[in-house]
Amino acid sequence: MANVLRRDVRRYVPGVLVALLAAGQVEAAGPDEGSLRYYPTVEQVRKDVEAERRDDRPGEVDGRISGQYLLLAEVLESSWGGRHGPASFDVQAPEKAKLLRDLYLDASAESGTHRFPALQPECSGRTVEEQKAKGICARVNYMAAQSSQRFQPDEVLRVAQRYFPSQYRDAFIRHSPAQELDEYASKIAQERQARQRKADLESKYARHEVMRRRVLAGAILAMLAVPMVALALLMRRAKRQQARATSLTRIISADDLYLFSRSGRAVDVQRHSRKHVTTTTETPYVHPDSWQSRAPSTTTTITTTDHLTLFIKGDDGGEWQESFVDLRVAVRAGNRVTLVYGGDRWSRTGVAVAIVNKDTREVAVDVLQARRIASRYSLLRAAFWGLVVVAVCATADMAFGMFAITLAGLALGLVAALTLAFAWQRSLWANIQARIRVFANVLAAKV
Repeated sequence: MANVLRRDVRRYVPGVLVALLAAGQVEAAGPDEGSLRYYPTVEQVRKDVEAERRDDRPGEVDGRISGQYLLLAEVLESSWGGRHGPASFDVQAPEKAKLLRDLYLDASAESGTHRFPALQPECSGRTVEEQKAKGICARVNYMAAQSSQRFQPDEVLRVAQRYFPSQYRDAFIRHSPAQELDEYASKIAQERQARQRKADLESKYARHEVMRRRVLAGAILAMLAVPMVALALLMRRAKRQQARATSLTRIISADDLYLFSRSGRAVDVQRHSRKHVTTTTETPYVHPDSWQSRAPSTTTTITTTDHLTLFIKGDDGGEWQESFVDLRVAVRAGNRVTLVYGGDRWSRTGVAVAIVNKDTREVAVDVLQARRIASRYSLLRAAFWGLVVVAVCATADMAFGMFAITLAGLALGLVAALTLAFAWQRSLWANIQARIRVFANVLAAKV
């Protein structure tokens, strides 16, 4: 059974190959040899064009004749030469086709040699566009008419209808240069449409991207509005509470500082120190890969604070006491002292912030107590302005449809908030301490 199948395959394969080759050859050759009898002679082409175009502009008649010669020769070469051009045509084309092709090419060459118009004086020195617009320049008219006969589909169709029956017209047009130019123009148009579609898609994507960035920046701006409003309300509340304060309230500005003093004689002075011991133990450690080990270690930190307590009998006969921590001042029982108190100007109360030894003219300011008078209002204000920086960046991103500076604004706002908070708080502390020291020095200078 298998041998029978092999014999059948060997019998039919050569025939199939011959049929495929013949089909391919027909496709490559185009019109059959029967179409050759419809190709016009050189004299007939000239006669037909001169009869039809006798009223054309100078140079156009000879240009059309030369163009039709080239058109007919090129159709012949394309019909039997296929994609391989003249080399294949010389091998495959019948003798009559070769003879016709040579006659057309010779006629076109003769026309270009003996009938090509000379350059007219009135056309000399002008561009091709200017000569075309003038319409009387025979040389330009000749070249334009020659080109139109080969590459304009309407002119090719007119030649096909004039000389060939209907069964050969489509093949004639298909093998003409105009068809190739039309296909090239169609390809260019398709590429242009593809580029336009791509540009439209990119533009649409860009619009969507801009909208997405605006929405994202707007969302961040909306989220920033909540803490900004909360901080604004807290700052407003802090100012209102200060205005209605009846007890000691921390001050926002050095202008709100209220200083007063009380004088008397120290009847007793008590000093003592406290030691604070802090022990930190590090556990042993062995690295699982390198087997490097770290032995256990213990770090002990000892800090000492000096505590000073004064019992003072005032000039009005009353007695009170005040305590200070780490205040470097020399006071003994019997010294006349003045204590400076600092507070807010609304409640007109305060805490002891400085000691003046009237006998030795020594002044000591309790820095820690002075700092406790200052409010943390500057932290709220700094945080608010830091958020304002971020909000401005987010607003710019939302306005211009980008998301380029919001993240940078977050970092900038954080740095601005920290910088402003530190600067404002340090400035407030320095101003409070300076005013306390000036007030205490004035008291020390009094006899």
